[in-house]
Formats: sequence, structure tokens, C-alpha cells
Amino acid sequence: MKHLKLCFIASALLISMLISVPAWAFTTELWKFPETLSLEEAGFKMEVPYDISYKRIEVKVEPLAYEEITPVNDYFVVSAVESMVGNTGTMSKPVRLLFSFTHLDYYRASRLNMNLPVGSFRIGYWDNLEKNWVELPSRVYWNGSTGVVEAEEYIKSGQYALLWSYKPGATLSESNNKIRIMLNLITIKTDVDPYIKEGRTMVPVRFVAENLGARVEWVEAYQRVEIFKGVDSINLWVGNQKAEVNGKSVPLDMAPEIVNGRTFVPLRFIAESLGVKVYWDESIKTVKLSTFL
Repeated sequence: MKHLKLCFIASALLISMLISVPAWAFTTELWKFPETLSLEEAGFKMEVPYDISYKRIEVKVEPLAYEEITPVNDYFVVSAVESMVGNTGTMSKPVRLLFSFTHLDYYRASRLNMNLPVGSFRIGYWDNLEKNWVELPSRVYWNGSTGVVEAEEYIKSGQYALLWSYKPGATLSESNNKIRIMLNLITIKTDVDPYIKEGRTMVPVRFVAENLGARVEWVEAYQRVEIFKGVDSINLWVGNQKAEVNGKSVPLDMAPEIVNGRTFVPLRFIAESLGVKVYWDESIKTVKLSTFL
């Protein structure tokens, strides 16, 4: 009987812990290293860029139930999370908040009118004093069946949500499907846009090499690009689907080419030849480069 009672108490404590700390919440420390944290139940991700703070910042995020969200006439709340953050004043960069949505979310939010622009989606932060949502500058990615809304924010404690605005004349969120490049989850901008050719992302060679700490030289007589980093060297020729890496011949999926006076090369080949990992995030049209292997 005594053992049965102890088992009952232990079970009750375990259930209490599971209720008070949801299994789908995440707790982490933001600091030096880039990382992506996910709450699939809320369709939420947080991307933390490299070297965000000189001090460790503890962050806990968990999904919000609908009964915990204060209704507001101007907005439809698709999904929401609650964040608890310490040392917010030490952040040197914002994090990237991403909420995903489906065509059914679009259907519900637009009140069955999918002719309304997808730019009515945006991310907001709940202002407890004003008792309303504060809209964050947001960007929408939509492929016709699923989408992602993202915003950058120096995250703080409180509620964040994916919203649909019913405000008359509300400014639409940016909708942009141009290819973007990130290094350790920090966006790096090019003076000319990358493009995709036959499934390969082509980028201006000087931009990508110099952002990866390499030196670039152009040999006009041979239409050759020479890239140097430490003891490594890469040679590429315009129009030639063969390259040299440290003196060895290597095949290329796509030959370098000159477009509007700029030499474009396949990004994955250059990055991986310089020891950098490459990932393609189709949902936000982004090439993610990582020096953390």
C-alpha cells in the first residue's frame, strides 16, 4: 500500500511538471554561435545570427493557446508564442522570427476571400499597455500552397504572433522572392542579384569569395578567375566546365559566365571548395552558408 501511494505521488508530480513546462517549448542560450530553433506546434522558428551578444542570453519560448490571446477586432491571430528573455540589452543584432502558414490559414484569415493580398499577413508584438498588437516590419514568402512570414527583432519577453490585418488601408507586408544569401545566419548583400540557372545558384565571384575571407584575381588574357585562401587555390575559366582546386582538375555542374560585365560562378562549388557548408532554404528563397561544421 505504501509503495502504491509513493507511485501515485511520483506520477502526480511528473504530470504536474509536464503541464507546467510544455514538452514543445524550447529553452536556450543565445551567444556566439548561429542556430535555428523550432516550435513545430506553433509553426514558429527563431534564427539566431553569429555573435549576437558578448553575454549569454537565456531565452525560453512556448506556444500560446487561443484562450490566452486577447481578441482584437483589427487582427486575426493565426498562431502565437510567448517568450521569456534575460539580458536583452546586450544584443548586438536582432534575431529573425519566422511563422509558417498554409492555404487553410490564408483561407480562414481572409474570411474565405483568397483574392485578398497575402501581404495582409505580418508579425506583431503584444503591447500590454495599449492592449493591442504592434506590427513589426515583415516579409512574406508564398508559393501558392504554403508560406512564411519573417521579421527581425531584438527579442524581448512577451507575446509574438502571426497576424492578418483587417485595418482599412493597412500597409501590405513586403513580398519578395529574390534569392538571398546568409553567412552564419547574417544576410550579406550583393550589388547585383544572384540568380538560378539550371538549378544552380550563380553569384558574382568577388562578392562570395571576399565574404568567405578569400582573395580574388582576374586574368584577362585567359578569362580566368583565381581564388586564394590560406594554402588553398581555385582556378576557374569563363565558359569552361572544368576547374582546378589545389592543382587538381575538378568538373563543374555549371561553367562561370559573364553577365553585364560581372563574372558569375556556381555558389555551392566555391563555398564547399573553401570548406564552407551550403544549405538551400526553399521556403524563404535563401542560400545559407555556415563556417560552423
